[in-house]
Amino acid sequence: RVWISLRDDAKRKHGANFNLRAWHAYALDLGNLGLDLLKTELARF
Repeated sequence: RVWISLRDDAKRKHGANFNLRAWHAYALDLGNLGLDLLKTELARF
């Protein structure tokens, strides 16, 4: 649920320019993070 929520936040932020593949690669490149830090880092995408 958190993953989908973060993805939806990015979709709203970027609108038609949202690139799921780029978002996913960015998220996976962050490595093993706790949820709070993951949320913070993905907000920067």
